[in-house]
Amino acid sequence: MKNLYNKGKYRSFEYAKHLRPFLKRIGNKKWRKTEKLEIENQLNDFVRFQKARKKKQFKIWVKITTEDNVRKYSEYKNFYSEKSFQDSIKRNSVTHFFILKNKKNENKNNR
Repeated sequence: MKNLYNKGKYRSFEYAKHLRPFLKRIGNKKWRKTEKLEIENQLNDFVRFQKARKKKQFKIWVKITTEDNVRKYSEYKNFYSEKSFQDSIKRNSVTHFFILKNKKNENKNNR
């Protein structure tokens, strides 16, 4: 179905031989909108269903406290996966973390 264009009559049953390129382009656009859908519908015997929506990704909101030398920093972060959350906790500078939102709504402390 590539290169689908109107090879026949354009405006009021005139052939495209003596039409300007701009009018040919407009005619082809109009033809593609109507005819292409009809051709595809005839070729497809089955009914198309809409795609099912994906589940919204659940975010894990965490407050992570880090300590460098003497200073303490705490930052709020969100993670889409448990693995990325665990990887961020493995850093040496992390003193403790606090999970703010989770499915089970559990609060965890570490170190």
